[in-house]
Amino acid sequence: MLLRDLLNDQIAILKNLSDRTVELYGETLDRLRDHLGHEATVDDLSDLTIARFLRWRAQQSNKRKGLLSPASVAKDSAHIRTIWNWCARKRFKRSDGELLEFPDYARPRVPKPRPVAYTAEELQKIITYARHRKGAIAGVPAAWFWPTMLMAMFQTGERVGAVLALRWSEVDLDRRTLTFLAATRKGHRETITRQISPELAAIMATRKRAPNELVWPWLEARKIGSAYGSLRVMCRKAGVDYHPFHSIRKSTASYMKRAGKSAKTQLGHSSEEMAETHYYDSRIVGVESALDYLPPLDLGGGPGKPK
Repeated sequence: MLLRDLLNDQIAILKNLSDRTVELYGETLDRLRDHLGHEATVDDLSDLTIARFLRWRAQQSNKRKGLLSPASVAKDSAHIRTIWNWCARKRFKRSDGELLEFPDYARPRVPKPRPVAYTAEELQKIITYARHRKGAIAGVPAAWFWPTMLMAMFQTGERVGAVLALRWSEVDLDRRTLTFLAATRKGHRETITRQISPELAAIMATRKRAPNELVWPWLEARKIGSAYGSLRVMCRKAGVDYHPFHSIRKSTASYMKRAGKSAKTQLGHSSEEMAETHYYDSRIVGVESALDYLPPLDLGGGPGKPK
């Protein structure tokens, strides 16, 4: 049985996977197909086959960054392992009638990430350039679209997907709040309301539309992935190193931490460890040094001859 058919016809439905998640799993199966030379089946779920595939993936090149990152290889591994575990729990059999065992191959090692955020100065440069963008996105002037969206992401710390799904019915300009519904947020578990500044609320009020319309209607005419290309262009024009939208979320977290406030609640995470590992940029937060606590040692005024 083809793994792609299992993904589309059973796993995606039973696990209620989003269209985007199914697409990402499908891309992993595309790469597995390229490696095998045929569409992967249940018979291809063997430790040696998948280990060889992951080693092959680790030797592939990324167009912009050289060799593929360990995180990308680990993502492919996780996708395959999820499908494999599901098949094993359902007691699938191979074509020879033998029961499918659970995976036992080594998981790819991923180095601990170093969070990279935009500094406030970098964001200001991008927003300043964005105010001069020409054209429109689904009828909304780009010179309004990008500055307000980037400011909203920084002030709320919300992910780009939820921001682009925000409708005017979820905006309260009098109370200066944006409400992100659980259905549009990662995990689909919690609806959150976040405050915005009076300055942002005033700018947003100049282009307020009908309650059912999207505030930033990128998804009405374009795919979400194309927004990253626009951000890349704005960074280049503003003279700022490009990082994905998620780095704006890291900016919010890092500045909160620098001010002495944990960002886990703002981000919607359950632990401070998650924020420490993935969100706090040491350039903004600073690095604690042992020298702040160690007593000084007297070197005796300089080097001398040993006695």
